Amino acid sequence: MNTIYFQPKGIRPQYCEVGMISETDKDYILYLDEPCKILISEVKIIDKENVIYDKKRRLYIIKNHL
Repeated sequence: MNTIYFQPKGIRPQYCEVGMISETDKDYILYLDEPCKILISEVKIIDKENVIYDKKRRLYIIKNHL
């Protein structure tokens, strides 16, 4: 599984979501924590080296916004 970090429209710039690209539908990212999907063209992809996971708050945070 290839994990994808992304920012959908309307999310605060310091946070991102996590998902994976569907094998059956390459145009969509499937959320890992929710039963839904979003078009790849509607999100900004974030490089995984720029993301950390805050275990206490259970959030994915972009490093340059710490």
